[in-house]
Amino acid sequence: MPDFDDYDDVTTRPKVQAEQHGNTDQERNQRTRTLLEKRKDAILDALADPDLSRGERKLLEAQHREVKDDIRTIKYGAPIRVLRALDRKWR
Repeated sequence: MPDFDDYDDVTTRPKVQAEQHGNTDQERNQRTRTLLEKRKDAILDALADPDLSRGERKLLEAQHREVKDDIRTIKYGAPIRVLRALDRKWR
């Protein structure tokens, strides 16, 4: 078993590539899609509330259409800039 107390050993270890930590475009797309699906589910749950005012309901329905359009945008893949913009938009 190797002893990892040698601090000089850190410089000789291979560099870790970003793909090993889930930063590939496909995995990023899946994370963004999961975020959008969760947001859509939350909107649908909120729409089920019978005590919503007409204005709140219209706002939620508009958000629902918007999130569905965004899901459709990334369904078959999207550039990383689009995924980043959607992450910022729906966080």
